[in-house]
Amino acid sequence: MPLPKPLPEIKNDLQALLAQNEFGAIISSLQSLLPGIAEKRNQTILIEGRLNQINRDFDNNLIKLEDHQLEVSRIRHTLLNLINGLEEKDFDAAAHAAPAPPAAVPKFVVIYDLADSDQCKMLNKHLNVLKITKKIRVHNVQDVLGGEDPLERAKQEMGDADYLLVLITVNLFNSPDWFELVFNAMGEGRRIIPIRIEQADFEGTGLEKLRSLPTMNRAVSQFKNPDDAYVDIVTELRKLLPR
Repeated sequence: MPLPKPLPEIKNDLQALLAQNEFGAIISSLQSLLPGIAEKRNQTILIEGRLNQINRDFDNNLIKLEDHQLEVSRIRHTLLNLINGLEEKDFDAAAHAAPAPPAAVPKFVVIYDLADSDQCKMLNKHLNVLKITKKIRVHNVQDVLGGEDPLERAKQEMGDADYLLVLITVNLFNSPDWFELVFNAMGEGRRIIPIRIEQADFEGTGLEKLRSLPTMNRAVSQFKNPDDAYVDIVTELRKLLPR
């Protein structure tokens, strides 16, 4: 889709908004103009999540005024660099061709907090048929050898992963290391599928913009029979696999 006006004019408009501290308007404009799979659009989602988080922390008296101002200044700088670095090709959907098809046996990395190990076991129980028939490979981030750092191992396993399954619970958002891992992966444009284990407020993290499972924005905890929820999840994941 062609740009509504020449790129230099768009950049001038965005810089004018930045001078007025209209961060939200800048982010909305860029998200409406940039193709859905563009790396710089993913960057705007990351920035939006950071902005929402620090505003929420300030409103809840979790950070001081000077810390809030410092973070806002950093976000301003990040947005300025993003605006100045915009190129015509960033808005060309054809230039952001779909990623190469997954490997013959797609690899899934399941990211979750240790407190949610039982939920991860349930998910894997329902994925077992796909694993046994070699339709998928799975690495669960908490399944490591004694003495091994789960976080560092997760970063290694994510290197060749096709999809990241993120178990959404309040525990994840209370685990800075795991949440940062997900946050950074989202900024890198990784293919992330949130798995809603329980109802949790994650508005503003950027994850809420991604298609989640189970279907219809439900959480596993909302199903009378949890097995029904996991069947729903696995049915949708099957659609991602090579035929």
